[in-house]
Amino acid sequence: MIATTRRLLILICSLGLIVSPVAANVNLPDFGEPADQTLSPAEEAEIGARIEAQLHAAGLILEDQELTEYITSVGAKLAAHGGSSPNGFKFFVIRDDSINAFALPGGYIGIHTGLLKASTSESELAGVVAHEEAHVTQRHIARQLQGSTGWTLATAALVVAAALAGATDPDLIQAALGVGLASIQQRQINHTRAHELEADRLGIRTLADAGYDPKGMATFFERLHQQTRLYGNQLPEILLTHPVSATRVSEALNRADDYEPVNRSSSDQYKYMRARARILASAPPTLEREFFQRSLDHDESDDEARYGLAVIDILSGDGSGALEHLQAIDDTDQVNVQLAMAQAEHTAGQNEAALARYAALLRRHPNYQPIALAYADTLVRTGESDEARRVLLDSIAYRRHEPDAYRLLALAARDSGREPEAHYQMAAFFKYRGNYRAAINQLHTGLQRPNLSDSERARLESRMLEYRRTAPEELRRTGSTG
Repeated sequence: MIATTRRLLILICSLGLIVSPVAANVNLPDFGEPADQTLSPAEEAEIGARIEAQLHAAGLILEDQELTEYITSVGAKLAAHGGSSPNGFKFFVIRDDSINAFALPGGYIGIHTGLLKASTSESELAGVVAHEEAHVTQRHIARQLQGSTGWTLATAALVVAAALAGATDPDLIQAALGVGLASIQQRQINHTRAHELEADRLGIRTLADAGYDPKGMATFFERLHQQTRLYGNQLPEILLTHPVSATRVSEALNRADDYEPVNRSSSDQYKYMRARARILASAPPTLEREFFQRSLDHDESDDEARYGLAVIDILSGDGSGALEHLQAIDDTDQVNVQLAMAQAEHTAGQNEAALARYAALLRRHPNYQPIALAYADTLVRTGESDEARRVLLDSIAYRRHEPDAYRLLALAARDSGREPEAHYQMAAFFKYRGNYRAAINQLHTGLQRPNLSDSERARLESRMLEYRRTAPEELRRTGSTG
C-alpha cells in the first residue's frame, strides 16, 4: 500500500501545481468555465495552507520573523504595482541552499535561503519574486492542466492536498515532502516558452513600476546561465524549473530597455537579511563566522559583515561581542540593527536596557511585526508575563493572526498560572499553523483540567465546536478531530 501511494505521490508531484489567482482586480485571460468552476479561490487557499503546514511540520520552513517580514514586504510592494492585492500572497522562507523559489495554490510563495545568498542586489531578488507572482496571477499551471488528458485542476490539486494532509506514516510523509519538495518547488514543471516569456514580461513591468531596476530579473538569470559550465550536471534548481537560454536573457534585457533605467542601490535591510539567511540556514550558524570576518578584513566599512558577526555572537551567547559589532555600524538607528542590539543586551544580561530599547522601538515602528514578538519573548523570559500579554494583545502580529503571537500568549498564561488560557492560546497557535488535530487536542486537554470555572469551560467548548466545524472536510469525515 505504501509503495503504491509513493508512486501516486510521485505522479501527482510531477504535476507541480501553481493554480491561484490571488486578487479579484487582476485582469486574467479567459480560461474557460470548466477550470474556473472546478476549484474555487477558497479551495486553493485551503490546499496551499495545508501544504505549508506540512512544510512547517517537517522543519523545512525557516522560522525567523525578520526574514519572513522582509520577503513579505518585497512581495507586497510588487503585488501592489502588478495589479494584485498586497495581501493576496503569503511568503515564507525555506531553509535550503539551493537557488530556487516556488509557488503553491492560494498564492503561497516560498523563497529559498540559497536564492537570497546568491542574489547580488535587491532588484535581483525582487525580479525572481515578481516572476513567481506573475506565474500565479496568470494561472500558468492551471492553463497547462486544462489540456491534460484525464486530469482536471480540481482532481490534481485535491489529491495532493489529501496526500500531504492525510498521511500518518512518518516515512510516507517524508516521501511526500521529498518527492520534492520537488513538486512544490516545481522541479518537474516545464513551463511553456510562452508562459515563461509572459512571466518575464509581466515581472519586468512590475519591477519597473515598483521602482526596482527593471533589469534585475534578467541580470540574475544571465549570471546563473553564464555559470552553468561550472555546475556540470548539478544545475541550480531555478534553472531546472525555469529554463534559461541566451535568447531568453537577451529578450528580457531588451524588454527592460523599454523602461527608464533605474539606478537603485540595495537597501540596508536587504543586505542584513541576506546575511541573516546565510547564518540561519547554516548548521551550526558559527560556520559562517570566517566568511563575514574575511569580508570585514577586506572592507572595514562592510556593515553587512558587522551585522552578520553580531548575529553569530548573539546565537553563540556573546552579547557583549555582538554589541561591539553593532555599535560600529554606520546607521545604528536602522530597525534590524536596533532589534539586534536589544537581543544582544538581553544576551549580555542587560535586561532593563533591552526592554527599554524594545519599548522605544515599538513606539517608533508599531506596524513592524517582529518587534512586538521579540519584545514579548524577552518579557516572558524575564518573568514579566502580564506585560508580555498586554504587548501581544495590542500588536499587529495578534491582529494578523500570526501563530507566534498565540504561542507567546500561551507561554505567558502558563507562567502566570492561567492553564486554561494557555491551552486556549496554544490551540490557536496550532490552528493558524493548519494543524487542526493538535489544536483540538489542546482544547480537549484543557477541558480535562480540574476546577475549571463555568466561563473557562464555556470558552474552551465554544472554541472546540468552532474548530471541529471549520476543520478540513476529510478530518471531520474520519473523526480525526478528536
